This record gives sequence, structure tokens and C-alpha cells, in this order.
Amino acid sequence: MGLENHEALVYGYRLGGPADGWIGLASELVRYNDGRSSWTMPEVSWSTEAMREENHPDHFAGAAEDRLKEAGLGALQFQTYSLGWDEEGHILAAVVHEPAGGPLILDPVAMGAATEHDASLTRALTVLELRPRTAKPEWIMASYYA
Repeated sequence: MGLENHEALVYGYRLGGPADGWIGLASELVRYNDGRSSWTMPEVSWSTEAMREENHPDHFAGAAEDRLKEAGLGALQFQTYSLGWDEEGHILAAVVHEPAGGPLILDPVAMGAATEHDASLTRALTVLELRPRTAKPEWIMASYYA
């Protein structure tokens, strides 16, 4: 069984990840080191031991999703997307639209309706102590492997 490249339209904030220096964040970053390599993570009060000890973006995503659930924002998610074959980043997402066997198309009404999630996304950024580089959520074409 091989990996397949999938695409989705995602509405939210592109945060990035250790591989791209968290390109979507204006937040302060902290550098960690495991003796073999070093990486950056956003400076947040809820950082976990796993985030500090291993360079793996799933640690950040898992802890962030737990924090969102605790704050009643469990409908939002961290969509992990591909930055390259072995590198990943994150999108704080309110809407993830994947094609059902056809082209990736989203009608204008559905795109406009996504803005109803703007307040939840803004609250989530506050809960997560993150400052994005963009002022508003946006539609992002994301690629991921599964």
C-alpha cells in the first residue's frame, strides 16, 4: 500500500510548521534541541513535553486540538498538509472540502458561508495563544498524503 497525494480546499489560517519556520505565524518561536537536531515551536503556555523533546508536528497538532476541545471549539481542527515529501505544516481549519472523485470545486455560496466560522477561528487563535500573519481566514488549497 503506497501513499497517495490528496487535495482539499481548506478555510482557516495557514500556520505552517517546523519545516517552514511557521511561516503563517507572527507569534514568538522557541527553539528546541534533542541533541541531534533542533526545531522551532510557537511559544505557548500549553506546550507539552513531547513538543519540547521531539521534532514531530503531530505533537503540536494533538495538543492544540485537545486545547480547542477543552474550550468548546472541538468542531475546528488542525489540518496537516504537505510542505514536501517528508515535511508537514498545519492549518487551523473550520471547513475542509475534499472532492468526491471529481474535480475540486466549491460553489460561491458555500465559499461565502464559510465566513460564519470567523468568530470561532478568532477565538481559537486566542485560546491557542497564536498570532497569524493574515488578518482574516482564507481559502487555502492544501495537499496531503494518506
